[in-house]
Amino acid sequence: MKTIYITIFILISMPFIGCETDNNNQKVVIYAASSISDLLTESYEIFNQNNDIDISFNFGGSISLANQISKFESPADGVIFIGEKPIRILEDNNLIDYEYRYKFLTNKLAFVGYKNSKHINNLSELLQSKKRIIIADPALAPLGIYSKEILSSNNMYNQLEKNLILASDAKSVLRSLENHNADYGIIYYSDFLLSKNLVHYGQIEEVSEYSVDYYMHVMKNTKNKIQANLFYEFLAKSDDAKLLELIASRGLSRIKK
Repeated sequence: MKTIYITIFILISMPFIGCETDNNNQKVVIYAASSISDLLTESYEIFNQNNDIDISFNFGGSISLANQISKFESPADGVIFIGEKPIRILEDNNLIDYEYRYKFLTNKLAFVGYKNSKHINNLSELLQSKKRIIIADPALAPLGIYSKEILSSNNMYNQLEKNLILASDAKSVLRSLENHNADYGIIYYSDFLLSKNLVHYGQIEEVSEYSVDYYMHVMKNTKNKIQANLFYEFLAKSDDAKLLELIASRGLSRIKK
């Protein structure tokens, strides 16, 4: 009698187990650069109006996230990273499915100051100042690599190092500046457009003319390739008016193939 009950339980449970598995396959985890966290969150809301796919994001510095995936096997189905270094980390560990990859957006950098900070016309003026300067950590975020590259090309990084504050990612730089935990910093132009307390020094051309690209990749071993790719195609190709307005409002531009 006991055997019969167990058999019946299994037969009854099978549809529910199958249903749960299907739903889990619809849950897509995307690791993404913090600099476009607001854009991706709002884009997903638009996408989700016509697509029943559950997507969750893990935002942070692209290099830090790439290391989490490659060293600790963090469960990412896809990535949206800025710059080539984090993508190379994944490539070197054979983690990317090359069938599903896109160049997504172009962003620019901005040298900014807190609204009450002394106006400066060029980076060399920072050498005479004891003001706090914040950049992203080059070991964790591409923004830090670009910032260090700009300062180093002007022979300033080592001289300013005692005044530098390093933040974990782009959004941390923005928050610190907004809260006046630093006087000046280098951020993405898209983040400046979200700011309330910052002044953009567009005349500092070595920063304002620096452009960088975002890349989207699906991971090689994920079971959710189709679902992740549907979202990527929407981001890269959709002509949805709300999406296009959202991208333009952040000062970003799509990369046309």
